[in-house]
Amino acid sequence: MPPEPAKSPFTFKGIVVGAVFSLLVSLCAPFVVFMLQASSMGINSSSPGAIFFFFVLTLFVNVVLGLIKRQFALGRADLILVYSMLLMAVTLPTYNFLNYLIGMISGPYYMASPENNFAEVYLPYISDWMVPQDEQAIFALYEGLPSGQSIPWAAWIEPLSHWFAFFLCLSFMMICMATILHRQWSVHERLSYPMTQLPLQMIEGTSPGRVAPFFLNKLMWLGFAVPFILFSFSGLNHYLPVVPEFPFYIAWIHWFRDINTWGEGLALSYAWLGFFYLVDLNISLSIWFFFLIGKFQDGLFRTLGIHSTEQLSQYEYSQLADLTHQAVGASIVFVLFGLWTARHHLRDVVATAWRPASGVDDSEELMSYRLAFFGLIASLLFVCFWLWRSGLPPVVIPVFLFICLIYYILITRVVSAGGVPTARPPLVAPYFIISGLGTSILGAKGMVALCFTMVWQAEMRLFPMLACANALKLAESIRGSKRRLLLALLLALVCSMIGGTMMNLHLGYTYGGINLGSYAGFGGNWDLWLSLVHNPREVDVRGWIFTGGGAAFEAFLMVAQKRWYWWPFHPLGFPLAIGWLTSEIWFAAMLAYLCKLTILHFGGPKLYRILKPFFLGLILGEVSVAAFWAIIDTLLGGSGNVITYM
Repeated sequence: MPPEPAKSPFTFKGIVVGAVFSLLVSLCAPFVVFMLQASSMGINSSSPGAIFFFFVLTLFVNVVLGLIKRQFALGRADLILVYSMLLMAVTLPTYNFLNYLIGMISGPYYMASPENNFAEVYLPYISDWMVPQDEQAIFALYEGLPSGQSIPWAAWIEPLSHWFAFFLCLSFMMICMATILHRQWSVHERLSYPMTQLPLQMIEGTSPGRVAPFFLNKLMWLGFAVPFILFSFSGLNHYLPVVPEFPFYIAWIHWFRDINTWGEGLALSYAWLGFFYLVDLNISLSIWFFFLIGKFQDGLFRTLGIHSTEQLSQYEYSQLADLTHQAVGASIVFVLFGLWTARHHLRDVVATAWRPASGVDDSEELMSYRLAFFGLIASLLFVCFWLWRSGLPPVVIPVFLFICLIYYILITRVVSAGGVPTARPPLVAPYFIISGLGTSILGAKGMVALCFTMVWQAEMRLFPMLACANALKLAESIRGSKRRLLLALLLALVCSMIGGTMMNLHLGYTYGGINLGSYAGFGGNWDLWLSLVHNPREVDVRGWIFTGGGAAFEAFLMVAQKRWYWWPFHPLGFPLAIGWLTSEIWFAAMLAYLCKLTILHFGGPKLYRILKPFFLGLILGEVSVAAFWAIIDTLLGGSGNVITYM
């Protein structure tokens, strides 16, 4: 194996700055969501919090440092390092892990009452090491501390240390997977990674401490101005109702008025329009086309009364169970077919892991393939042990982890190839187990343990594998060893855990969690599981049939894409067709498709490249206007001023 490059392009200065910014974003994200109840900074794969802080760093902080002294400014490699750390840091502080964790491990004790029977149904089956044992500390989290008392940090040390060890191991597992798949996706399949294009433009063609040409482009600022000005009307309307607003949802649609369907907002996000402009036409076409097909299928099933009455989780509230299972089957085939396509690369990875001297060159990967392969196995074993210790039956663990890994790869691939700014699995993994295997296999303790997995499985929109995949793509533009980047990403996770925990607990104890919008809402998941305890589920055979049907149709789409060059649809769109988040993004995907199709038809690739800064400006403008009004809300003491849901 070729020797590893001796010099890393990443400096200690970059790591320190990245750690500081990671801590900042982990403090700001919970404050914005729960205290201000404003636009989220870090729940979706678009990662607006990372984009905004990087915007501030590249256009202001780094330029000022360069003016003071050239050596103070960060170079290109360190800027990429900082952005990669920001991407990793925004995966934790709010709904994707930390707030959900705090609510889930404290909620059953706070909510327990003679009426709901939690003391008999749940509490005896919860392992002490997983939850805080101080009842007063739990009640104060939701109702606020009495005057003069300090935050009881000690009550949280033991349970959070167990959970943090688990999540760090889970995150390392995802980083290993991202490393193993990176070369296949980026080099062999040439995925476009649209999420990396804006940060690269923000540092392209400039020396340390100087303004990038991107920020001097008039078209970029024109695109920036569109969402900034229009959404600012909405921000003003929050304080001055006489000011007209330009809402995020421009219309409300009831697809089938004569049957019981959920109404859906027609969302116009300029940032989403910008992201979809960067992807291939067949991908944007497939997202909105299969969504509309799914809506037709939904209406047909409801009209004919042939749909299943199976109750799924609150995350599938607007989805028919049949179509949800269909999407699960499509997701499994989409991922497995992709892994089969990557079989030669995966064989090389395994060969290199066993015999590094005779394997492929991995010197510029995030870590050696040996570490990635054996790290993946070791972390998987630790996760299995942790789940078993929490009470999940051993027979269930392999099936549960299988669907979890499918989902991680699915969402990472969808975002890397399709620039999808927000996506989630069609069915949360715990309910996949309940529907597919029934509840009797779990037992009482297993049901409680499965409920706890909602901490890291409920909101799978943004997670470390996704952040790492984009970080690896960004790092391709830098020569030299990437091994220091691995340490930086792990450091970002630690900083985010510390900052996010401090802010989440501070807000709860200072203002009372029940007064902070959705802060305490995740404790309510225990209520939803009561029906499963009182009404056990059998294996849903109908669900498996629709899972097989979705798998078969997805296999057809995969084969059609491979064999027929004229085939217009990408198989990526079908697994996303049913999800409620797709009902948010389909309109932006359709507009971007029509815009790009028209531009390429009349102006060709040249006009597409000329207009690209305008669409990148749309992304930056929407991110910035949300942050701008969050700052205004902080200064004026306002709350509930949601500008965008990007």
